[in-house]
Amino acid sequence: MLKTIPLLLALAIASPLAAGGLVEKVFLRKIADDWHAQFRAWVSDECAAGRCPETHFPDGAGGARPYRILDVKNDLLVAAELVETTDGKGNVTRTPAGERVQFKWEQWLPQYMAVTYPVRSNQDNPDVIAFACWLYLNAPDPMLGNRVLTVVYEREEALREDIAEFVCEHHGWALKDKLAVGEDWDGEFMTWRRVLLPKKEAEQREKQRKVEAKEGLNGPLAQYAAPDKRTMTLDEIAFALRQWLAKFGDSDAKQKTEAEKTLQRIADDLKKIATYVELAANTPDTQPETQAKLIEDALKLDPCSAELLARAADAWRRHANPEVVGAEFKCTQEHSARRALELYQRWLLREPDNFKVLINIGVCHHVIGECDAARKAYKRVIEESSDDTLVKRAREYDKLR
Repeated sequence: MLKTIPLLLALAIASPLAAGGLVEKVFLRKIADDWHAQFRAWVSDECAAGRCPETHFPDGAGGARPYRILDVKNDLLVAAELVETTDGKGNVTRTPAGERVQFKWEQWLPQYMAVTYPVRSNQDNPDVIAFACWLYLNAPDPMLGNRVLTVVYEREEALREDIAEFVCEHHGWALKDKLAVGEDWDGEFMTWRRVLLPKKEAEQREKQRKVEAKEGLNGPLAQYAAPDKRTMTLDEIAFALRQWLAKFGDSDAKQKTEAEKTLQRIADDLKKIATYVELAANTPDTQPETQAKLIEDALKLDPCSAELLARAADAWRRHANPEVVGAEFKCTQEHSARRALELYQRWLLREPDNFKVLINIGVCHHVIGECDAARKAYKRVIEESSDDTLVKRAREYDKLR
């Protein structure tokens, strides 16, 4: 591709390049426009050859979804969303959904084009540099173009000086700054990208990366080691560890091993929890105390789990047997109501706007004689909840002694 642009390419990366000047406005734009026109043809040719490109498109909610581009018709991209499935061994497969959708070319954002179009495997340096020119002109983040140019910088020594000057000019770095290849974290795709940076910044980033690797692992490990002091669920700890492994797993073999061992311990804990939950589910509802104790055993393993807090609290509340006697709210098992109250309060800390939890807190306060606290909970439900059923129930409870 773009075999006809060597002269324009030479002009685009020439050392006298001045931002906003004639070369910038005319030649660089010419290179970018030519590249994008042939990029469109490449996409169409790939689809026709059965090598349908896979990429992402925005989902309208600030995220993106994976798609396979199947065809180009009427200057629109015809695509199918990719549905991911995982087998028992953890292998992920992506299958196109049956429904076809169409996207305009401008909906294909530069950051997703940059991971779809071949760069590292593309030995056509003018084509790769032209793509970088297009990114510098069209992508909000200049590091996208930078990381594409870095590929050529690393494999083509003859172009390094020109590329370095071009990059400095477009990032506002002093021309006297020596550049070095460093790494930039791509949080969306969970990978490090090699980029050109001022040498001092590249060295500083590497030092900071080591500090972050150590501190980033200490947090989740400490959370797991002290269940009684946790503020994270097992799933949250596991997610943090997987994030750490993706970002820093290659930085320290000892730390990597510790992270992987902790992930395995978490997996074992989750299996035990599933067993306790299944046993509780198979226990007759006429035995709420037994159900509660089983869930409590699971809760010891994952004390911040909203699901387990909910199951245990509800079971203890049922065992407390709150009921209206005359115009009074009473229970038959006060100790169970107190335990339910404690668990509901822990649940509320994780979901402060859960009004179902709040009304149950009011009930538990009420049946153990703490009427003022109960009425405070009911009042908040009445004033803040948009659930008419909950508000009606809170009003009814508020009238009881």
